[in-house]
Amino acid sequence: MTKVRKHIMLEDTSKNGISWEWLTEYMAENDVSTFGDGLQHLFAEYQSLKQQTSDRKNLAKAIAKEIKPQLDPIRIRTGYVDKNVRVLLNLVNSYIIINGMEDSLPVTDVVAESVQKTQQQVADQIHAYQVARKDKLTRFTPGDRDE
Repeated sequence: MTKVRKHIMLEDTSKNGISWEWLTEYMAENDVSTFGDGLQHLFAEYQSLKQQTSDRKNLAKAIAKEIKPQLDPIRIRTGYVDKNVRVLLNLVNSYIIINGMEDSLPVTDVVAESVQKTQQQVADQIHAYQVARKDKLTRFTPGDRDE
C-alpha cells in the first residue's frame, strides 16, 4: 500500500459540525497522531457503520419476509371479527331503539331470527371472500404466468 499526499481543506467552523477542531478532538479520543491516520480511521469507521446499516436492513427484510405470512391471516381474521361485531352492534342498537328498551335490557339466551340471519349472511360473505382469495392466490403463483 502506498500513501499519496493530498491537500485537504475543511472549514474552521461548520454547520454540520465537521471541522478541523472536530477532527482534532476525534483524533484525541481515538488515540490517532496524524490527520491522515485520523481520516483513514474515520473512513474505516464509516465503512463499518455502512456495512452494519446494510446488515440491519437485510435482517429487517428477512424478519419481515418471515413474519408477514404469519401476520396476514391474523390481520384478516381480526378484520372479520371487526365486521361481525359492527353488524351485531348495529342490529342490537336498532332493536333497542325500535322497541324503546334503552333504559333496561334483560339478558336472555334467546337469539332473534334477524340476528341469526345476519350472522349467516356475514358468515357467507366471509366464506365467499376466503374462497375468492384462495382462488386468486392459486391463479397468480410465480411461474404460472407462461401457462
